[in-house]
Amino acid sequence: MDPRAACAPTVARKHTGAVVICVIAGVMVLLLLVFFGIGTVVSSAGRAAHQTMDTDDYDQSALEDLRARGYEPEDYLNDDGTVKDQKVYRFSEADSYTQYKQLLEGKSSEYNSKSPDDAIKLLPELSDRGVEYYGAWLKYLLTAEQELEASGKRTTTDPNEIDIYYNAQTTALNELEQKFLHGEDLGIHATLRDSEGNVRDLYTGAFDLKSSQPDIPTLTADWEQKIKAVPIAMGSDGTYLAAGEQLIASVGLSPTYDFKSVYDHCSGSTRLADETTLGAFCSATPNLIYINQDSRNWTYDVTGSYYPNAAKHELAHAMIYRI
Repeated sequence: MDPRAACAPTVARKHTGAVVICVIAGVMVLLLLVFFGIGTVVSSAGRAAHQTMDTDDYDQSALEDLRARGYEPEDYLNDDGTVKDQKVYRFSEADSYTQYKQLLEGKSSEYNSKSPDDAIKLLPELSDRGVEYYGAWLKYLLTAEQELEASGKRTTTDPNEIDIYYNAQTTALNELEQKFLHGEDLGIHATLRDSEGNVRDLYTGAFDLKSSQPDIPTLTADWEQKIKAVPIAMGSDGTYLAAGEQLIASVGLSPTYDFKSVYDHCSGSTRLADETTLGAFCSATPNLIYINQDSRNWTYDVTGSYYPNAAKHELAHAMIYRI
């Protein structure tokens, strides 16, 4: 399921932040899927099966000591029935476990509690790929928390093994966070099961941050120059229809007089349904400007200087969308 499929962009005349709203919705939907649409990930280490031993003849004080520390004696007996002399360490009791746990839970809380505005700022680009990339990072955090819980149940006779393991986990977490913040290839494979049960791959590759960000000063200056170069004059038909078309075409866009087709791409609103609406811009079709020839004051508007100004107004929405 496309994370933005349920969010039809709002017509810019009603709301200039249409694309931002849709990406926010995409993030929110993807968040829900991350938490409710995936299977539990557990990488717990299984223990070898042991034959139940009769411990009646063994050192009871040693056995009680093992039980007091939470261990089953059968797992720590030699074949001759004597208690192994190595001290057994549980992963969850190590300082390195606690430190990694605090770091991981802190990052998980930080990135999952972002406000919509702050979440948008983290996206490497305002696109479906950007939303999926964010989702892959959240999926990694969720999986890491599940693996942490499982790893804490492991035991070892070498305390250094625990520190080595959690130090490596800490390094991996910090390095992946930096890759995420800089739009680099995450180097992981992440999938998501949507609400319809379909499994899809999430984008985890790199972004060209320079090319994905528009050169805003150049873009605005170019549009302004082209729009100003269009002569605003009434046509031989006594209307400004041609002038409006020339304004729209000057920046590479096209007018469409099939106004009702906007509903195929953008959510319906009372403003759009109002027959006083003259024009509209929809971020789902960024190269079109919708003109409503059935508006109540069409004849009056198209024969006055208001009409070319209305065309410029919709072009401003197109510019805002691109920025």
